[in-house]
Amino acid sequence: MSSADSRIETLRLVAGRPCLDLVNTVSWRGDPDRREEHLQTVGDAIAWARRAEVVSSDEAEQLHRTLNRDAGERLLRELRVLRELVADDLMRAEPPRTDRLEEAVHDAVAHSRLVPSGEGHRWSVPGLDARTVPRRLALDVLDLLENPRGRLGSCADEACGWVFLDSSKAGTRRWCRSADCGNRERVRRHYRQRAERGRPTG
Repeated sequence: MSSADSRIETLRLVAGRPCLDLVNTVSWRGDPDRREEHLQTVGDAIAWARRAEVVSSDEAEQLHRTLNRDAGERLLRELRVLRELVADDLMRAEPPRTDRLEEAVHDAVAHSRLVPSGEGHRWSVPGLDARTVPRRLALDVLDLLENPRGRLGSCADEACGWVFLDSSKAGTRRWCRSADCGNRERVRRHYRQRAERGRPTG
């Protein structure tokens, strides 16, 4: 079960792939006064992984049943570490750096096997334990680096801090969600323009 004060069950998945949606489990990353941590408990972590389709509903239930306290804390800790590596090294670093992510990717591949996928094969983490979720996400990071399929972007509202994969044809996406941050900026711009029109000119 997710924690009572967490919004993890309604958190929007807007990034375009799980490893980027993981970054977005922190809201208002750029505003310390509003910063909100959504991965507060092991239950939050499992609930998010299910919603992001990193694990199935049956796997999520099994994790709830089988993880002891130490294993659950390891799952939560490793998710948060991977999240900050993706946020800092892929999204904020210019140019992006991969050296610190290599360890997680190497570990994930070492504990994976190749399975048929479409016309080819892909790496897949078998079994289910405390490290399955972060390893599957590390494989998603690997796939992102090898097959970007779009431009890595951050919301134009720097206080928001959410990230996304811009797969639009023009590659001009600016907002995590136009209806949220985009709309707030349009409202702010409208009021600024009204204030400027009402300002004395003499």
